[in-house]
Formats: sequence, C-alpha cells, structure tokens
Amino acid sequence: MHVEMYERFLKETFDLRVERQKEGFIESGVLIDRSSGASAPVRNYIPRFCDEGYCESFGVQWYKFRSLQIDSKSGRGESHDRLVRNTRWDLGTMAGKAVLECGCGPGRFTEHFLSSGAFVVAVDMSRAVDVNLENNTKMRRNLLLIQQDISRMPFLYGKFDFVFCYGVLQHTPDPRKTYYDLTKHVRRGGRISVDIYRKMILPTGWTSPKYFWRPMTRKISKERLLRIVSWYIPKYIDVDSIVRRIPKLGIYMTGLIPIPCWNYLDRGYSRTERIQHAIMDTFDALSPEHDHPAKIQEVKRWLVEHSELTDVEVFYGSNGIVANARKE
Repeated sequence: MHVEMYERFLKETFDLRVERQKEGFIESGVLIDRSSGASAPVRNYIPRFCDEGYCESFGVQWYKFRSLQIDSKSGRGESHDRLVRNTRWDLGTMAGKAVLECGCGPGRFTEHFLSSGAFVVAVDMSRAVDVNLENNTKMRRNLLLIQQDISRMPFLYGKFDFVFCYGVLQHTPDPRKTYYDLTKHVRRGGRISVDIYRKMILPTGWTSPKYFWRPMTRKISKERLLRIVSWYIPKYIDVDSIVRRIPKLGIYMTGLIPIPCWNYLDRGYSRTERIQHAIMDTFDALSPEHDHPAKIQEVKRWLVEHSELTDVEVFYGSNGIVANARKE
C-alpha cells in the first residue's frame, strides 16, 4: 500500500500507525478506525480486515494456479477481451479515474486496470490478494490491495468512477444483496459492471455434473479435493473431448455423464494447457462454499429495483449473465 493510496481512499476513516515503510510503501502497520477504535493490521503491504472465511477454496486455487489466467504471462489476451467485451468500457479513457475491483483473485483483470493509469482498489476475501501482489508487483503506486468481504466496506462508499465484479457474485451468500452493496461504492455518474452464473434448465457439461456433486465436494478438504481432481482429469479428458465433439448433442451428453470436466476445446489450447485449465476450473466449480446461479429475469429485477441506475443493460456474456449500469 502506497501512502498516497491510503490518503486517497482510507485516510477519511482510518488513522495509520506505520511499523515498516520503504519509499512511501507501507509494508506493515495498523489501521485504526476513528469512530469505533477497531484495528486492522497491514501485512505484506495489504490491509487485512478479515480472514478467508467461506472463501478458503479460492486461496488454495490461486496459490496453485497463480499465473494461469494472467494475460501478461500467457500472452493470450483472454482476460482483456472478456473485460472490454462485457463492460463496454474504454480502458484508454480511465487514466486518473478510481476503479474498485471486487473479488480480484490473482489479478487477471487488475493488471489491465493498472495499465490504463487508473487508481485501482482491488479487494478479495481470500489470500489471493498476496498472489495478486506478486503478479502485479509490490511497487505499484496506483494499486491498493485489501483483504476484506466485499459486502463489508462502508469506508469505500461513493468513491469510485468504475465498480467491477466478475466471477464473484454467485459465490457470495446472497448475490442480490451483494449487488446492492456494490452499487453504494459508485459515484454519481459512475458505472458498474458485474456478472453471475446463468441458471440452466437443460443439462450441460458445465452445470449438471457440478450440481450433482457439490453437496459432497464442498465439504471435502480443499487440498484433498484438488488432489482428486488433479488425478482424474488427465485420465478422463480425452473421453470427454470425444463426447463434446459430437455435433449438436455433445454438450448435452456431457451433462448426462456425472463426471465434471471443464474441457475448453474452442480456445486453441494444447492438450497440456487444456488439462491445467480443466483441473483449475473443475476445482473452482466443485469447491466453493456458495454457488448461486441466477436467471436473467432475476438480474434485470435487481437493477430495476434501484431507481438511481440508468443506462441499464443485462445480457448473456462470457461467463453467464452480465449487468451494466450507470449511477445518476
């Protein structure tokens, strides 16, 4: 955390007691809430307001697959393309703007917000914030990483031109409430973009096997579950590929086979790359405490309920349902 980011986003609420500092970056210290007296440590440059809680699985996941989705390391541009295509935001106009990224994980989108020249506050409840720090380097003056539940950040209300939350809402206890909380962080005239898993009716390989197993797998030790997935995916992925390639019927047939396998045949991955992505995303599907998909009509109602939101658009996007809006 650089002292300038503390002054921009946290100083209004918290006093800062510095323990170790280097060239303006606060490596360790304590934030003290002026109104309540509650304190939060700063460790490894990151303010810590909570432990991992129900997000433990994501800490395990992103420590194991810390760079797999990072464009600057893969050279593929998949995260950039998803970001721009779904938000409709022009990254070239964001220099000097304030961006809140909720559920930032290892930083697949963080690096693009940083490159735009925006002031980026990236929040995650899990220890993935430490991986994000590694991927985006400690000496980023325009990056403030925070470990906190994204539904419990009143100290950031009304401070952001852009609020972004992809791949996260379905993993919170109450996605509708979480969305409402996120809108409070948007300044007047600012924009918000979120996505959430789509609730499917017909069986598919992305849904049916997952929800068949989740009542059991989410209770298994995360490390053990990762070992199980890492064992069977390399043995099964070729069979899954044969089934998926059956014209028109393949995706539905994989939904009737009770073996979860996130097998991306359409992304140009090598077999080795497909196995790594399949292990990561199959674990991602089976391990979280919460997984609450939504119907598009539900998401539209969320936005209609908030009269201060305009320029509303809700559509099927890269990872389910996307909801974009502007705050009046």
